[in-house]
Amino acid sequence: MELNRLLFLLFIFLNLNPALSQEFSYNLSSDSLVNFHAGNKRVYHTVRTDIKPRIDGHLEDECWIQYGIWQGDFIQQQPQQGRSPSQKTEVKILYDSDNLYVALKCYDDEPEKISAIMGRRDDFTSGDIAGIALDTYFDKSTAFEFNVSAAGQKIDLVHLGAYLWDTNWDAVWEARTQILDSMWTVEIRIPFSQLRFSDNEEQVWGMHIWRWIDRLGEENQWKLIPIDAPAMVYIFGELRGIRDVNRKRHVEIMPFVAGRQVTGGLKSERLGYGLDGKIGLSSNYTLDFTVLPDFGQVEADPSILNLSSYEVFYDEKRPFFLEGNNILDYSAGSDIFFYSRRIGHSPSWMPFGEEGETVAMPSGTTILNALKLTGKGKKGTSIGIVNSLTGKEYAEISGVDGTRLETAEPLSNYFVGRLKQDFNDGNTILGGIVTSTIRSIKEEHLEFLPERASVGGIDFLHTWKNRKYFLDLKSFYSHISGSEEAISALQRNSRHLFQRINADHLETDDTRNTMEGWGGQLTGGKQSGKFRATGTLSWRSPGLELNDLGYLREADQVNQRVNLRYQVNKPKGILQSYYFTVDHRNDWTFGGEYLNNHLNLHGYTKFSNLWSLHADFVRNFHRVDTRQLRGGPSLRLDPFTTAELFLQTNSSKKLFLGLGARRKWVDNALGESVDYTVHLQWKVSNRFTLTSQTRYEDLVDFNQYVVQRRINNETRYVVGELDRKTLYTTLRAEIFATPELSFQFYGSPYASVGHFSKLKKVQESLSSNASGRYSYLTEVDRQGSAIYLDEDGDGSYDFLVGNPDFNYQELRSNFVIRWEYRPGSTIYLVWTHNRFHDSDIYDSSAWNSLKGISGISSDNALMVKLSYWFSL
Repeated sequence: MELNRLLFLLFIFLNLNPALSQEFSYNLSSDSLVNFHAGNKRVYHTVRTDIKPRIDGHLEDECWIQYGIWQGDFIQQQPQQGRSPSQKTEVKILYDSDNLYVALKCYDDEPEKISAIMGRRDDFTSGDIAGIALDTYFDKSTAFEFNVSAAGQKIDLVHLGAYLWDTNWDAVWEARTQILDSMWTVEIRIPFSQLRFSDNEEQVWGMHIWRWIDRLGEENQWKLIPIDAPAMVYIFGELRGIRDVNRKRHVEIMPFVAGRQVTGGLKSERLGYGLDGKIGLSSNYTLDFTVLPDFGQVEADPSILNLSSYEVFYDEKRPFFLEGNNILDYSAGSDIFFYSRRIGHSPSWMPFGEEGETVAMPSGTTILNALKLTGKGKKGTSIGIVNSLTGKEYAEISGVDGTRLETAEPLSNYFVGRLKQDFNDGNTILGGIVTSTIRSIKEEHLEFLPERASVGGIDFLHTWKNRKYFLDLKSFYSHISGSEEAISALQRNSRHLFQRINADHLETDDTRNTMEGWGGQLTGGKQSGKFRATGTLSWRSPGLELNDLGYLREADQVNQRVNLRYQVNKPKGILQSYYFTVDHRNDWTFGGEYLNNHLNLHGYTKFSNLWSLHADFVRNFHRVDTRQLRGGPSLRLDPFTTAELFLQTNSSKKLFLGLGARRKWVDNALGESVDYTVHLQWKVSNRFTLTSQTRYEDLVDFNQYVVQRRINNETRYVVGELDRKTLYTTLRAEIFATPELSFQFYGSPYASVGHFSKLKKVQESLSSNASGRYSYLTEVDRQGSAIYLDEDGDGSYDFLVGNPDFNYQELRSNFVIRWEYRPGSTIYLVWTHNRFHDSDIYDSSAWNSLKGISGISSDNALMVKLSYWFSL
């Protein structure tokens, strides 16, 4: 309550203080010419056309000849900021009752060098590009952007704020290009139904128009947005003149059918159907809905062998949950409150069949329906709501006596509500979020899951001095309830570990049926100019829990971080731009245990030939890991140093190469690693591109956790010296017949082999030297996968452990044919091929392990999906 009062008083102060609200003038650059162009107000007055253009890239329609004016005078943003462009660009904008029309003439005195590379939608590496961004709310913080490559590939996105954007937003719009003898042209039709704007009689929108010349690494802009500005949208120019446009409540419907055949251990789903839709409740707010959706991923997740106690974070790739995330986003560091992959996740319970039985599991939890309301009102109120119901799932257990079903996931409901309010021309934002997870648990074997999980948070952001300085505050609280079994398991899981031996501030209570926690983050500083500085203080109480619908890496943390940056964007000699950063971090537990003292130095430079170089240096002075022993005492890890270099060639060339090496040294020779990365892109032609990225890592870890054993009422914690080698590669081959018809292959073989040469018992976990920290165990015997160990040196075995060596092999691949046969309507044909094998038979060569993947049995899935988009 005290924090709420403080935020309220701060909010009143910021909005009553007239000194904080001032007319815009840009003065953040040391270059007066840059300040002039950035502060110069630029306005385009569009006119209505009675003649609809044919969207084909040829600007010969009558409307382009009769109506409006061509406007040029673009300014170079990079590399020569504030100077005249090397090539001329002109734009004309028209509208009618239903659409906005944009035409661009991108002149080029070397037209044979225009880069027209076909690529995937939203790929900014597709050669020359031109586009327009529209701040339709005129809130000076968010905008819709529509870009087109010279090859005709569309790139659309939503601006989220200070250099944050969401390319997962896919609107239904048209664009075509033509390459002529002295220019390339762009013709765009943007339906007003795809935008959200106020109901004012005449619209005033922020507007940004830009052009990228790939071979020169040059960006030209209609209204200059300085490259070192703290944000973009608030510096946009203006688009005026739009009035009396169609405001009907727009309805979009996209039914689909999908067939899927699966081989392997997953249940086969042969036929599916569903419906996606969008209803414009007003010009500001949109309701998205889906019924019985097909949420099969086209893009495979990367392979990884996780030897830590932390959950691996995978990006969301399903369009329904991706769109509108700008409003729903609430994050603090790496922790997020709405991690949409919790919805439709794989079942939580996997039964163990009897001897001779096989178990078939659903690939995911069936999403029965989902609703999403998003939008922003003309007074700056942003609303985001998601509600989704997932069905009860069953595992099929088959044997000689027939098939039986066992519940693997209960019926569940997920809810997210997000509210934000802009004040002071977007310089002040006050918001909040609420999430809820409710599970209908009827079966006793599912009582390890919480029944209810609620999380609430408030956030406050204020910027001043043309957003040069900022203050960002977040505070949040969680409440989890369920059976005693569920809360006991939650206290003991890897995010909390209340049972830790030397954590006097923690205590497990197996009689509890609720758990509560809180956290927050305070960040502020200077975010523009040559010199920038930010500081962060964040905290997570031991009982904080977000993972029913969010992502929390670990609780019981207090973190302090300072980041300093020096950045120069003005070319000089062979340097086009460069920056240096100093990042220092300290971590503690809520009990005051000092965990981490970490310094990171990073440098980057881009050369005039468009090559670039990254250099990174890390020094860790102090490390204590509270998770390494999985509930045991905190373990001191030895300080280390790392150094890294990564060199990239000119990405606009047909052959692009990136080479990197990273080396790590642990103090007192108690561990080391080296890894190499090779990135290669070959533009075989404008329609065919090959991309690969390969990484090899050779690591020696002196402290890798193995197991814990309870003997004579005392727990032994065993670690080992791990020699691990990992080799993996990703390969993409993409062929485009047209921007709408593509053939794409993705393959990622992964192999990781590890051998434990020395096993040790943890003796004094916080000792500053390894000899006091561990005592070596002697291997007395080995039978199969069992290793018999002697801990007291008398030659007889005291306990046994399983062989911790591993040979992990995995291949994830797919082949996709994608055809957008009409705007918004798509046919997919997807073949997925996966192989996986894990054993404790060590192979000293990661290369041999990688080659051995070809002999592993495979799982295959074939999916066909047809969707048809139409509007009412």
